[in-house]
Amino acid sequence: MSSPTAPGLTQEARDYLADVDRELADLPAEERAALLEDLELHLAALAEEGDDCPVVIRLGSPAAYAEELRAAAGLPARGALAPSARLAELRRVAAEVRAHPLAGEVRRLWVELRPAWWVLRGYLVVAVPCALAGQWDFPVPAPLGSDELGVLMVPAAIAGSVVLGRRELAPLAARLLTGAGAVLALVAFVLAADRTSYPSYDAGYTYPAVYDQAVGEHPLVSRYGPVTDVLPYAADGTPLEDVLLYDQDGRPLQVGFQEWWADGCARVLRQPLAADGVPVPHAFPQTYALDPAFGDPALCDATVARPEVSLPTFPEQVPTAATATGPTGVAGD
Repeated sequence: MSSPTAPGLTQEARDYLADVDRELADLPAEERAALLEDLELHLAALAEEGDDCPVVIRLGSPAAYAEELRAAAGLPARGALAPSARLAELRRVAAEVRAHPLAGEVRRLWVELRPAWWVLRGYLVVAVPCALAGQWDFPVPAPLGSDELGVLMVPAAIAGSVVLGRRELAPLAARLLTGAGAVLALVAFVLAADRTSYPSYDAGYTYPAVYDQAVGEHPLVSRYGPVTDVLPYAADGTPLEDVLLYDQDGRPLQVGFQEWWADGCARVLRQPLAADGVPVPHAFPQTYALDPAFGDPALCDATVARPEVSLPTFPEQVPTAATATGPTGVAGD
């Protein structure tokens, strides 16, 4: 077989031969050798003519010449391998991958991890449809919104997956099962990544900001958010006005400013004034007045009614001897 660096040729001719060889690298070795042999003979004949014209000028570019050789031999163009040749190349690559030492380690690891995958597959069979239906409930899914049904279905699905994994299946069935498992795992991964990137929320509803500590304009908070007012009542359910509230250390109780109203009208705080004309900020309930600069008074509620609340019923107190005689032991008037 001739070589791209065959003796008897000039350096220019050998370089041209090597370039054409690279253009034919996708062909089988025997076919490529036959074509290069013809080219080598052609280059030798040109050298005997003693013409100083460059080989590229006389024969054209190596790529163009290689295409002419392919066409003359009835071979496909570069990159247009026949289906059989393409399949043979894929098989060769697959064989090389299987023969690699790392592939053997991966196969051994997969055999050891298969029982864990069977368990996970059974769980995902129930969890993924629930997540797609918006009924995700970790760690136990809730099919049809029922936690009890999930407790029953998950163990059953895991048991079925383990039994299926231990069975010897036909090659086609095994490939279909592997493909379905891969799709299931991919969908579960996408759903998990989506839930991690975007916190869940109910459509059309905006959660109010909940402060976990007293800050700035929200000096008093509860588990439901900032406290903006306190509505005191007497034991008999009578609403009380201008009640002064203090904390356990005798400090006036402070609440935040109410910024939002159901009727959409703006209001300003009108705290009662003490005898010296100083506002009393810890008098409850807080009093707000309409702000005419923001809203039409004709469309706004002049007063804000107290919300209806459920009040406990206290038993009637019967005066005792101590309360009847007073703290000094002398009967009252």
